[in-house]
Amino acid sequence: MRVRLYMSQDFAAGVMFTLWGAAGLWFGRQYQVGTSLEMGPGYLPRLLCYLLIVFGIGIGAKGILGAGAPLARWHLRPLVLVNAGLAAFALLIENAGLPAAVVGTVIIGALGGQEFRWREITVLALGLAAGAAGIFVYGLGLPMPLVPR
Repeated sequence: MRVRLYMSQDFAAGVMFTLWGAAGLWFGRQYQVGTSLEMGPGYLPRLLCYLLIVFGIGIGAKGILGAGAPLARWHLRPLVLVNAGLAAFALLIENAGLPAAVVGTVIIGALGGQEFRWREITVLALGLAAGAAGIFVYGLGLPMPLVPR
């Protein structure tokens, strides 16, 4: 007699959210939290990590209690390219500037999808780059380079 294990997408997503939240709490444990009136640098990240854990538990419980769609097989291409896009942002932000980092991230991440269209991705990348520059550099005044150094 062969037993087949069944894992729903909701349960897997709940486990993932819970683990990401726990990892965020672990890696951000040295940041000062402060109070609601005087928030420290760890206040918002810790709050978001706790929310991830709460949502993860809720979604995981839904996956255990309900009959959802089974977990599909993993596709390596999107997994690698989306993470490569994030790594490209981290590598490009300092030396190439915010707009180039955003454009690189969008293009590399979009290559992970099956319906990649250059015209749409170019418009999206340029719009997000302009929006990021407008919000973070001009709106919030963050010291991010806009042009390559």
